[in-house]
Amino acid sequence: MKNKKTIYNSDEFRKTVQCLTEKIREADELESVDVEKSFQDVMKRVEREKRVPHRRHIYRWALSIAAAIGLILVMNWWSTNADEGTELDIALLNDTTSICGDEVILITDNQAMNLKNDASLKYDTLGSSNIQQYALNTKTSQASSVKNEMHQIMVPNGKRADITFSDGTRIYINSGSKVIYPDIFEEQKREILVEGEVYLDVAKRKDCPFVVKTREFDIRVLGTSFNVCAYREDEASSVVLVRGSVEVTTENKSKVRLAPNQLVDIKGNKTQVRKVDVSEYISWKDNLLLLHQRPVGDVLKKLERYYGCKIRYDAEITTLSLSGKLDLQTDITNVMDNLCLSLSLHYTINDKDEIYVSLK
Repeated sequence: MKNKKTIYNSDEFRKTVQCLTEKIREADELESVDVEKSFQDVMKRVEREKRVPHRRHIYRWALSIAAAIGLILVMNWWSTNADEGTELDIALLNDTTSICGDEVILITDNQAMNLKNDASLKYDTLGSSNIQQYALNTKTSQASSVKNEMHQIMVPNGKRADITFSDGTRIYINSGSKVIYPDIFEEQKREILVEGEVYLDVAKRKDCPFVVKTREFDIRVLGTSFNVCAYREDEASSVVLVRGSVEVTTENKSKVRLAPNQLVDIKGNKTQVRKVDVSEYISWKDNLLLLHQRPVGDVLKKLERYYGCKIRYDAEITTLSLSGKLDLQTDITNVMDNLCLSLSLHYTINDKDEIYVSLK
C-alpha cells in the first residue's frame, strides 16, 4: 500500500498523467494522419521513464495507460469518420497497440478507466454501464438523440471480464483479449470486434443478426451460444458452436455453417470442420480446464495467459498430452503441482516468478 501511495503522489506520475490527459484533450482536433504521431509522442515519454532507474517502478503503469491513449485516439478517429463510410473493422486494423499492464482497462471515446480485479459490466438500453462498484454514465438523454460511442475493453493476461450488452447479449472475455463495441446497438445492426478468446450467449432477434468480426473471419448469428478463439499470435483460430447456428465467413469470402457441437479451425483461408466435446472449449469461463489428449505445450500456453505468468519448458515435453480437469480457481503453484504429478514432470520458479518445466 505504501508503494502505491508513493507512486501516485510522485512528480513523475503527475507529469505522465498531464502528458496523457493533454493527448486526450487534443483528440477532438486530430486528423486521421495525426493519430499515429500522437501515440508515438506518448510512447517516447514512456520510454524515457523506463530508462531512468528510479522511475522504473511506474514504467509498467505508464505503458498500459499509453496503450489506452492510443486506443482512445483510434476510436475518436473512427467516430469522427464513421459517417463517411468507415467500418467498425477499420478501428481494429488501425489499432497497433498491445494489451499490457496487469489491470483491465475500459476505454470510451474520451476516457480510460483501470478496473480492479476481474471486471463485470452491464449496459442498459440508454448506454449507461454499471461496472462492479463503479458507475459510468455515458448517456444523459434519449439514445435516439445521441450518437453512439465506441467502447473497448482490454483484458490482460491473468484477468477475465464479462459484459452484458444493451440488447441482453452476454460475453465472457478470456485473458489476453480485447473487444470493441458500441455502447448501444443500432436497431438494424449488432456488431462487435474481437481479438483473443470470448464466449457469447447472444440474445435472439430475428430482425437483427449479431456479427462478430475478427482479423481473419466474421461470424453471423441470430441467437446462439458459441466460443471464439482468435489470438493474434496463434497460428490458427477457431469457432465452437454450443447451440443454435452460426455462419463463418473467411477473408476470401468462403462460408462455413456450423451445427451444435462442431468446431471450425481457421488458418488463413483454409477451414476444417470437426465434431467436438464443447465443454472442453468453454470451460475456461467457469475457471476450469477440461482436457482430452491436449498437447502439454498448448495447456501451458493457456495457463500462461490465464495466470499472467511466464512459462518455459523443455522441447521434449511437447510430445506429451494431457487428459483430465484442472481447477483454475487455485493459484498457479497448485495447478502446476497437479499437472506435473500427472505427467512425471518437474518445475521450478525463479526470482522473476518465471516457471520452467522439465522432465524428471
